[in-house]
Amino acid sequence: MSRTDRHRLGDILAAVEAIDQAEAVAHRHSDDGELPEVVLAAIQFHVFTIGEAVKALSAGVKDRQPGVPWSDIARMRDLIGHHYYKLDAAIVRATLGAPLDQLRTACEALLADDADQSPGTV
Repeated sequence: MSRTDRHRLGDILAAVEAIDQAEAVAHRHSDDGELPEVVLAAIQFHVFTIGEAVKALSAGVKDRQPGVPWSDIARMRDLIGHHYYKLDAAIVRATLGAPLDQLRTACEALLADDADQSPGTV
């Protein structure tokens, strides 16, 4: 089954939520010296997932939210997938916070704008 834009937006939102949960675990267990590496790996996976979903979104959907740095998100996916040896925790962490909040808001708005359309379309 082919994934629709609506599915991919849902995938992005699920990955953003998973990143939030990983960060929350890290904060709750800040005294565990081994946890930061595990949390970073989880975050990288979900950032990769977001980038993959973004790359597959139609241009029309991305055009409806021009303030989102769609190409930067796709490039982060490429960095994680192809240039992992250049990856720095600070680079990954720079994608968290405000950038993820902006992406979440944009995806939620795209889904809400089309709530009345038939399922699977955006």
